[in-house]
Amino acid sequence: MHAYNVQKKKMKKMRSIMKLCGKLARILVGMARSGEAYNPPKTMPTQLAA
Repeated sequence: MHAYNVQKKKMKKMRSIMKLCGKLARILVGMARSGEAYNPPKTMPTQLAA
């Protein structure tokens, strides 16, 4: 996802890393609140998963 952000979206490297850290934090909080296990297809955008 980092490579996609940097190459395709023309995002700076540090901004991409910070964005992905925020996404990871939201995933972890959501998992803790709902009590669900990690589900990769639920977190990956469809264009990157293919």
